[in-house]
Amino acid sequence: MALHSPASAMFRPQIELLHYGSESVSHVHGSHHQWVVGLEGALELEMAGHAYRNAAGRAVCIPAGFSHCYAGGTGNRQLVLNLPALGEPSPRQLDLPPAARELVLWAARHPLPDTSQPALAGLLLQWLAPSGFVLAPRLDRFLQTRLARPLAVVDMASACRLSPSHFHARLKAETGLSPMAYLTRMRMERAHWLLQSLHASVLDVALQVGYQSASAFSAAYRQHYGYPPGQGRARVRRS
Repeated sequence: MALHSPASAMFRPQIELLHYGSESVSHVHGSHHQWVVGLEGALELEMAGHAYRNAAGRAVCIPAGFSHCYAGGTGNRQLVLNLPALGEPSPRQLDLPPAARELVLWAARHPLPDTSQPALAGLLLQWLAPSGFVLAPRLDRFLQTRLARPLAVVDMASACRLSPSHFHARLKAETGLSPMAYLTRMRMERAHWLLQSLHASVLDVALQVGYQSASAFSAAYRQHYGYPPGQGRARVRRS
């Protein structure tokens, strides 16, 4: 099964479960790096003059711009992690430690929505490339306890130890969102969860996610979800 390169490096990390056919395919993806992690069976790859056999528990790094050939054995399954083409990794293969194997198997059993994939990608990358720097998980940890506070781009950039301009570019490349859009999405997701608890008023929820008035929060919530906070609460009650 051939992989299709994203049209641009400006995309969020993507996680796929793939089965590769037995026909040999030559391929290159210029706009993103890729880690291929073996789940079942085996995948044969050739890249930069080296042959790799990616069986269960092994992982191969395919950097952007590296031509590679591959063919899958019977019943093979691979978890594929597509990452923005940031940095210059080298082709390599490694054996996953037991904890990383458990995380990969969990990811294979629990497909996540697109909005949750960057965080999982960051966890996987910590095992695959400890020196790799994925912003979204680090930023999420910083924001989770600060959503009620006023936050600016410079605050988020400082937490990630980057200049504001570099931070903006890196986050946009990873997630497709500007820093403030990313913050708004996280605030709305937290607000949605709080509303489902059925205990807090709309104003209380607004204050907990950084809005100073119920009206400003309601407008932002409606723009994000397409319906007002009260309607969202009613949907939960009916369900």
